[in-house]
Amino acid sequence: MEYLNITIAQKNACVGDIEGNLNEVLKVWREADPLSHLVVFPELFLTGYPPEDLLLSSRFLEDIKKAVQTLAQLSKELSSFLIIGLPWRENDVYNALCIIGRGKILGVYTKAYLPNYSVFDEKRYFKAQNAPLILEINGIRIGLSICEDIWHPFYRERLYASNGVSVLLNISASPYYAGKYEFKEAFLKARAEDNLAYLVYVNLVGGQDELVFDGRSLVIGPEGELLLRAKAFEEDVQTVSINVERIKRLRLLDSRLRDENLPQEHFFKYITFEDKRELPYFKPVVYPSPQAEEEVYRALVLGLRDYFYKNGFKAAILGLSGGIDSALVAALAVDALGKDKVHLLFMPSEFTSRESYEDAREVAKNLEVPLKEVSIDSLFSAYRSVVQEKLGYQDFHVAEENLQARIRANLLFYLSNREGYLVISTSNKSECAVGYTTIYGDMAGGFAPLKDVYKTWVYRLARYRNSISPVFPERLFTKPPSAELRPNQTDQDTLPPYEVLDEILRLYIEEGLSEEDICRQSFEEEAVKKVLKMLKKAEYKRKQAPMGIKVTKRAFGKDWRYPITNKS
Repeated sequence: MEYLNITIAQKNACVGDIEGNLNEVLKVWREADPLSHLVVFPELFLTGYPPEDLLLSSRFLEDIKKAVQTLAQLSKELSSFLIIGLPWRENDVYNALCIIGRGKILGVYTKAYLPNYSVFDEKRYFKAQNAPLILEINGIRIGLSICEDIWHPFYRERLYASNGVSVLLNISASPYYAGKYEFKEAFLKARAEDNLAYLVYVNLVGGQDELVFDGRSLVIGPEGELLLRAKAFEEDVQTVSINVERIKRLRLLDSRLRDENLPQEHFFKYITFEDKRELPYFKPVVYPSPQAEEEVYRALVLGLRDYFYKNGFKAAILGLSGGIDSALVAALAVDALGKDKVHLLFMPSEFTSRESYEDAREVAKNLEVPLKEVSIDSLFSAYRSVVQEKLGYQDFHVAEENLQARIRANLLFYLSNREGYLVISTSNKSECAVGYTTIYGDMAGGFAPLKDVYKTWVYRLARYRNSISPVFPERLFTKPPSAELRPNQTDQDTLPPYEVLDEILRLYIEEGLSEEDICRQSFEEEAVKKVLKMLKKAEYKRKQAPMGIKVTKRAFGKDWRYPITNKS
């Protein structure tokens, strides 16, 4: 049987850590060499993705070349070939992959399509180059592409397949958002089936600032069947044996590729090698793909964990208020970092209810994290005395409400400054969208796990987490949400019900519907106008908000670039 062994190295790179990423490549390559013809790493793995303005440094680009030479030197000791994503500088800078083996750099493929939408900004850094490259090992042709290349139909993959390619290989750094994976898997299945070829898709995994990469690398058969799915939100190294004789049989029975009027042999660059070792045959593994709440929860845990560890923090702190948002963030922090690295601070005022105290205490107990209590009453009284006596303000205003939130933030950042803690913000997307959060108060922090999580999803994620082990008391799900900054306050004094608010926001932010279009969706015109007015007014707050993890199609961050000064 004629087969090709490919090792998929779905690993977690750290941006800028060329030496650390290089060492990971060396380790995996050495271990996989006796098993594989070809070891494949994701897009821009050597630098991490996205390297952004690091690519504007000549020294950084020189360090990449030195690392590639190290890989070439190592390859003298190994029999397999390596494919790795990296920036390649030759007259200009390209998003590229290198083929390395037999002691040298055998070939370079450069990305043809550079994405410049959503979170992507590749045209700022790279030049596109349309130069198809085929790697041939033991007579088996492999057509190479990088991420965006495969999203442009009826060109690269069809071009390869019509010129005898049996395996379409795509390396990728595809950021996660909820719902994207299902579409991507269906899309890639169609690519394989349309071209009667195997499709090997190697994706990055890990967190990088606001982005999370979910892994779930794939091998898809020529009839669109799923042969391999790597783990979700985890590192995974899998070796798969691909039976290319099947391609020959299928193409004898289906002559569609013969009818394509596409460029032929002279249009391509070819790299041809032999590796006649007797290698073991591997059956592929299909790991389950998490759905809905589990998927988002795991993305948040991974994003928080990698931000924490990749930036060298030793511990984290957050304010536990007795509400659902801070309770969920506390659970995320413990799941991501471990209970010994999480500190919880309860900061009651005269407006804090007995229920909130009981709920905060129960959450901390269930998470097995000590709860430190510091009342803000004396600090708040001192502030009020100053503003009454020195500034002349006697009434209780919204400024007094926000003052309480800012006192709490001051205490958290004092401990951050004193102990080196990462302050984790507990504000969610619904609040951030409409400004129902205090700038320099409860929205302040070093990282905001819920920044892209709507309030309705906060409840869903908390229910999911309780299904694993009980953390949140039932009252957190049933009591009216409240900031507890004045007597008898609830969120719905100011906002529409969260089910209404979140859907209006989703339709506007993620689906791009106009105010008129949203009103046609059976929402009251007054509510829509109010929400969108609050959204636009709060832009200056969002520009000063901490970074958070992208889990929706359009997040407040690289996805969202609205001007603060804006009369539209």
